Amino acid sequence: MVGMNTPKTKISRRVAAAIAASLCSSLFAQTFAQTTPTPTPEQPPSAGAKAGSLTHHDRAFLKKAAGAGMKEIDISRAVLDRLANRHGKDLAQMMVTDHTAANEELMALAASKGVTLPAEDVSVSADWAKKTGDIDRAYAKEMVSDHVGAVKLFENASQSADPDIAAFARKTLPTLQHHLAMAQELAKDVN
Repeated sequence: MVGMNTPKTKISRRVAAAIAASLCSSLFAQTFAQTTPTPTPEQPPSAGAKAGSLTHHDRAFLKKAAGAGMKEIDISRAVLDRLANRHGKDLAQMMVTDHTAANEELMALAASKGVTLPAEDVSVSADWAKKTGDIDRAYAKEMVSDHVGAVKLFENASQSADPDIAAFARKTLPTLQHHLAMAQELAKDVN
């Protein structure tokens, strides 16, 4: 009959509850083990390395890369509304978006290595906000020059002995190379 609790039904419910509890416990243990890996001697964690363990070149890279990224953002913001060339406006917006994202990642990396990055130089954006004349041509020239230097900086850093710095440089390098190609195209357009 339906609705009646027979001894078989009570035992089945108890067995089902025990099985469910066992499965939940097992799943929890597996999930916890997957989310909290323990470092092995073969792969020591690299996060938290102190600045003292970095080479002079690695510390210099972090600082130069941060300064260059902030400069690209500041210049691009300062001229974005004043550029006449559509490709120039697109490039400026891309500089703000891409360099903001890269700088956030760079700041986290530098912090994990115990490196203090330079403060933003507000005079750069002020100088570009006052600029007169052919802003498109000046902006294109600046972006080409800056990105030639940035590509070299990141190519060198991609060879770093520090795996985190090398990985960041390798990850960011294609974006910088793309920026350089776009800036070179803009320079052709406005000359």
